[in-house]
Amino acid sequence: MNFGRFGKIASVSLIGAMLLAGCSGNGQTVMKIGDTNITEGAVNFFANYGMGTEDVDTAVDNLKQEYLLKEVAKAMDITLTDDEAKQVKSTISNFKAQQGGKKAGDKLLKKYGVDDDIMETIISASTYSQKIMDQLDVAEPTDDEVKQYFVDNYLRAKHILISTKDMTTGADLDEDKLAEAEKKANEILERAKNGEDFDALIKEYNEDPGMESNQDGYFFTDGEMVSEFEDATKSIEPGEITMCKSDYGYHIIKRLPIDESDSKFSEYLENNKSAVQSAVTSKKQEEALEKKAEELGIKVEVNQDKIDKMVIQPKDTPEPTAEAK
Repeated sequence: MNFGRFGKIASVSLIGAMLLAGCSGNGQTVMKIGDTNITEGAVNFFANYGMGTEDVDTAVDNLKQEYLLKEVAKAMDITLTDDEAKQVKSTISNFKAQQGGKKAGDKLLKKYGVDDDIMETIISASTYSQKIMDQLDVAEPTDDEVKQYFVDNYLRAKHILISTKDMTTGADLDEDKLAEAEKKANEILERAKNGEDFDALIKEYNEDPGMESNQDGYFFTDGEMVSEFEDATKSIEPGEITMCKSDYGYHIIKRLPIDESDSKFSEYLENNKSAVQSAVTSKKQEEALEKKAEELGIKVEVNQDKIDKMVIQPKDTPEPTAEAK
């Protein structure tokens, strides 16, 4: 979906709101923002269609911020200009057009129990966010804050990929070749753990062309690598080696330290400073928003026990609620 200049916040908020309305009274409540209950079903839908993430905590945290924006804006008497209000209505019309026209769009909204008033409130989230932040006057991140965020939130790793895909067609290998790939990966893992030169093993066996331009390892943060790779890297300490399997194949991973004295640290940070600064700014804004919500008496109740037990259901096997059938 393309929601124009309202961007990511508008689109994911709308999707989350649509499911939330459709799931009212169904599923377990995992979070409550002000007077709004957010269900497990809402988080699942939001994760699959709003964010494209398999991480429950990421989906929950983002959904929480969306609804906090709405509640804080209302409590601060922040409103939209006439032009902004018109843009919201235009966004709703465009959304319906993308569903096949007004009739089809209205039918979809009805399916989830959503009306235009709810859509207007949620689509306005990104605009309200800017207005709220202007009043809260959140300071720009300092260089030290950016560097510390990088140290605290980024990982660095090299890997040897043994692909389970045909390198020409991209199709899955047949059973015999898959067995060969698994055997080969286990043998390389054993050699690496026994102390063989990891770079030499990369040169000999690696099937990830990206490593050629990242010979000093990949720097990455949450959500930038496939979840199996990210989780496996987090599970070991710098200098240790492990293996995981993803849709791409077998990854023999060596985690590397994030060392401020390393020239590659400074080089990567300088080349990606804008992205890291944006992440720090977002973090500071989230903290300011949550502090303001607390000052305004907006309650946030999170059932972490239920969230910890959640698993994001596959996108292609949703379980519709009674209202959505």
